[in-house]
Amino acid sequence: MSSDKVVMDERQMANFFKSFELSTEFRNILHSEKPLFYHLPRLIKGTIEYQFLSYYFSYVPNWRMTVRKMISKDRIAPNYIMTGPGKSGSSDLVSHLLFHPNVVAPLLKEPKLHRRQNWRAGFPKVKEIRKLEKKTGHPIRCGYLDPELHNLYVMDTLHALNPDCKVIITLRDPVDRAYSYWKWEVFVGGKRLEQSSKGQHFRSFSDYIARALSLFPSIPMESVAGMPVLESGIYHKAVELWIERFGRDNVLVMDVADYFRERQPVLDKVQNFLELPVMEIPEYTKKANENPMKLPPPDPHTLAALAKFYQPYNQKLFELLGTKFSWQLP
Repeated sequence: MSSDKVVMDERQMANFFKSFELSTEFRNILHSEKPLFYHLPRLIKGTIEYQFLSYYFSYVPNWRMTVRKMISKDRIAPNYIMTGPGKSGSSDLVSHLLFHPNVVAPLLKEPKLHRRQNWRAGFPKVKEIRKLEKKTGHPIRCGYLDPELHNLYVMDTLHALNPDCKVIITLRDPVDRAYSYWKWEVFVGGKRLEQSSKGQHFRSFSDYIARALSLFPSIPMESVAGMPVLESGIYHKAVELWIERFGRDNVLVMDVADYFRERQPVLDKVQNFLELPVMEIPEYTKKANENPMKLPPPDPHTLAALAKFYQPYNQKLFELLGTKFSWQLP
């Protein structure tokens, strides 16, 4: 049970969500029917504002990383990892955990270490962390927060840097996640996806999943957002590898639905796992990285087909964890 409260006003909390909001606004402009020059004043203002944020979602202006690398190369390795598949709903949990006074935010949530050579520049200097630990009398946590559950290179690299790292894996019912992933593909793809030859497979959720099921397992479904939709919802083997690599005691696996059902008990559980002083964390009024697109709801037939597809894989996951999540059944 939380005893102390984190005291933060709305403006302070907004700093951890501003990058999500600006990125969403930019993508909304790409979907707009109005000509680009109509949005020019807002684009210019947003671009300037984006250069000087204290926390980024994924893309960081190159000059920020270059300056940080020049200032110091003596930077900490992440001492906790929060990962999962894309669109597992972890961004909101990650962002709220950053409100904790003993959790320091990296410069960016998703460093993409497999793409960026200078990704360590996004983490605090060693002397900054030591100073904070001396001041608070408690360990300071700073995490690698990328949804890279299935990326073995990321797992191996982080283990080599810190084999004692705590790992939090957030999972979502793969049926619900598939619908959210389709919406994200449409949002990220924008007009470019609409005008491409593969755009026809993304026009409806049922077409999207029907094509993915028809191709599996021989050919991965096309994607503009990263991993193919079906494969990224199969969790058991990836979770098993994270547990084998970091040790079962160092890996916490959660159903993200528990967080959205009742936030604070899950935040308490995470704080205990990370050996942080347990505190009541305030709730920001907006969700992080929420897709603003309004698309038709999923049809029951497609949901049933997905539930049937995922059932054997989910069962393997539950056997691995020794527990069951309340996910959809066929």
